[in-house]
Amino acid sequence: MVKTFVINNTVQILWAVLLATVLSACTLQETPDSTGLGAITITAETVQEIKVANVPETKTTLSGVETHWVAGTDKIGIFSPEAKTTDGGETPVNNGEFTAQTSAKSSAFTGTMFWGEEVTHHFYAYYPYNSAYEGDQTAVPISLSSSQTQSAAGNTDHIGALDYMVATPDTVAYGGAVNFTFNHVFSMIEFQIKGSGDLTQVNLSGADPLACEGTIDLTQTPDADSYAISTSSTSNYVTVILESAASLSSGTAISVYMMVLPGAQNEDVSIALIIDGNSKILTKTPPTGGFARGEKYQVTLNTTDEGWTAAFMDARDDKIYPYITIGDQVWMTENLAYLPSVVGPATGSTTTAYYYVYGYNGTDVAAAKATDNYNTYGVLYNWPAAMNGAATSAINPSGIKGVCPDGWHLPSDAEWTQLEEYLIANGYNYDGTTKDNKIAKSMASNSGWETSSAVGAVGNTDYSEYRNKSGFTALPGGCRYSDGTFTNIGSLGHWWSSTQFNTDTAWYSGLLYSNSNVYGYSHFKRNGFSVRCVRD
Repeated sequence: MVKTFVINNTVQILWAVLLATVLSACTLQETPDSTGLGAITITAETVQEIKVANVPETKTTLSGVETHWVAGTDKIGIFSPEAKTTDGGETPVNNGEFTAQTSAKSSAFTGTMFWGEEVTHHFYAYYPYNSAYEGDQTAVPISLSSSQTQSAAGNTDHIGALDYMVATPDTVAYGGAVNFTFNHVFSMIEFQIKGSGDLTQVNLSGADPLACEGTIDLTQTPDADSYAISTSSTSNYVTVILESAASLSSGTAISVYMMVLPGAQNEDVSIALIIDGNSKILTKTPPTGGFARGEKYQVTLNTTDEGWTAAFMDARDDKIYPYITIGDQVWMTENLAYLPSVVGPATGSTTTAYYYVYGYNGTDVAAAKATDNYNTYGVLYNWPAAMNGAATSAINPSGIKGVCPDGWHLPSDAEWTQLEEYLIANGYNYDGTTKDNKIAKSMASNSGWETSSAVGAVGNTDYSEYRNKSGFTALPGGCRYSDGTFTNIGSLGHWWSSTQFNTDTAWYSGLLYSNSNVYGYSHFKRNGFSVRCVRD
């Protein structure tokens, strides 16, 4: 029986809830002995829930969204503290290798294990097998890549390697049958897409992790809940790249498949499509409670519908940025997050380029990118990093590419002034007359700011209809100050200009949670501020 229900245009369909895996006729021995208990065999099967295209020769074959083993290819790892690696030996079975013998949803497996002396034996298992792991069942490596590759539209070859499974622990009396039930650890999303143009990439980003590296304890019995994973790094986005571009049409939808971490998403998720080299972004409300383990979600998208936002991809790191036209300018609506290197806040310079991630004190770029602050607020740059070696510019447009992506540039102080004057002249200044007051709220993001009691302030709930009216979506990323500390995340945002004030300082624009003004001052070039880019 297929279960379907609609959540904000998202259809959720139960996906291969359980894989029943049975170790039958189980003498934990390679060949039968005088007891006649027999050799180990393993059987796996799944529950069929919905018909989709079958792709042969993959471990997770979506013929009814069920898991199929591939003979001679699929291997699982088995652990038993009581079972032994040799007959009569003392070495417990840690990560024993067992191989599928049949290409089907039910398969026998072969491997070597022997009964120990204990009356009761405990068994644990996982897929896919990791031959490099030498530990026990409590900290098995697990990963879900944030960069996934699909060969062509509708093809699911890539899903098998991403479909990590863990067996429900089994306790068996000596000589008894060992019965495993394999459970999916992750969730699947199928994007069904219509429109026009050639699609090459689908990106999903959220406020909470969608991919990870870490370890998993196989002794867990999660039931319907998610498995607990000890993460060493996480990512709040997942990208599926199509090796062969898919031609979209208004008639038949093409399918792109993605695996994600289950769990709550506390804010709306963002879906970005790369079509003909350009990007489109759509915001959707996630399922109630987030993504559930072992379930498949179908998301229908039509690029001709309303609600899509223009975006572009930075070719240096494939990060996607939305943008908006404000008057005669086109501004990014997120802080720049390009991070070629990173240092802690104690390192600073007026002349050498340095890059910072608020709250991170180290030099590991991957670790810095895994932080929530990076994914929400982007990178803090000292002025030399923002300028990327260029000389000062006060003209409009600045002509300074700086740290910005190709086709974009670091705005001069004059360009910031142009933005402010446009907002005032076009009614974004709700009580206003002068350049100096009351446009800050129209630039500030809808969330993330500390609260304030000051009338008209960014952090006050009054005049809420003016919040982010301009679409600039200013984010309070805080600063790295010249004293070598991070400060004021959530309460202020500062953005560099390309305009120098003197040898040691440069102009910036900023918003403060307790104020209603957009202010521009000069500050030390060694400070770490955010960057917003303007299209050339």
